[in-house]
Amino acid sequence: MPAVLAEAEALGADGRAAVAAYVAGYETWAHLIERDPDPYHRKGWHPTAVMGPVAAAAAIANLRRLDAEKASMALAIAASMSAGVVANFGTMTKPFQAGRAAQSGVIAARLASAGMTASADALEHSVGLLRALSPQGRVDTETALETLGKTWRIAEKGLNVKKYPMCYGVHRALDGMLDLMREHKLTAASVTEIAVTTGKTQATMLRNHRPQTGLEAKFSMEFAMASALTAGRAGLSELTDGFVRRPEVQSVMGKVKIATTDTVAEDDPIFAAFDKIDVTLADGKHLASPELRHARGHWSLPLHADELWAKFRDCAASTLQEDGARSLFEGLQTLERQGNLRELGAH
Repeated sequence: MPAVLAEAEALGADGRAAVAAYVAGYETWAHLIERDPDPYHRKGWHPTAVMGPVAAAAAIANLRRLDAEKASMALAIAASMSAGVVANFGTMTKPFQAGRAAQSGVIAARLASAGMTASADALEHSVGLLRALSPQGRVDTETALETLGKTWRIAEKGLNVKKYPMCYGVHRALDGMLDLMREHKLTAASVTEIAVTTGKTQATMLRNHRPQTGLEAKFSMEFAMASALTAGRAGLSELTDGFVRRPEVQSVMGKVKIATTDTVAEDDPIFAAFDKIDVTLADGKHLASPELRHARGHWSLPLHADELWAKFRDCAASTLQEDGARSLFEGLQTLERQGNLRELGAH
């Protein structure tokens, strides 16, 4: 979406065109990534960084109304711009990988529009992108895309919105811990252990067990639990070096124990079938969450308008006054009805 909004503003496109472009990118991503049964994170690849350039290129090709040949060139050019590894999660480079993916999609489509060429089979060739990303070679490069544009993955899979500014791998457990904390009025002193059961791929992403910086804390299940218990929330104000290093936060992180499971969620192979929280209290009592199958913000548990606004305001606070943030938020909520998006960006 950052790529779409930026290019739509540059072109003076309207909101309806931007939405259509987003769907083109979504469908491209979905049809490509579902061809590999092995989770990208477990192989070390950051999916946003390696599939993002291709999906963004598809979106911008659609926005620019490129013909089939030039659109194919855009995707093929983007295939050579794919790069990003999970090992850089929890550093400045992780968001750089996401930003670079958006940039690469824009550049690839612009270059194709200007006449730059690439191999039309850069995605599916035996030494193309899909096989390069699949060391075990189990990726499907043979099945034709007969359903593209006939059945819609965006309608089947929906859109998930991250409620918290942290790795999505912690969101279900974070919901569960916040619910337990609020229902039972838990405090750091009243809890002796927090046992979290989560998926193996999620655990791979959550590599930081005793983070010392806000960036590291974004990829830490221990921090997510500590933030919930000590602050009763997990927003941008908690993702600071100062908060992470607070003695009470560091202390609670030491109480978190993590176990992994091989189960797989039906709608997303990155996740376990469910996460679960078991809390041991100082008086010996035990509290348990239900099976946490979907995070709040999952398409089946959509955020309410006030929750969306709270997140947007939190993100925009450093650059926009409240009135400006509210105006932009409302414009984005009705994007398909907006005219020239240069005016939307003028807020």
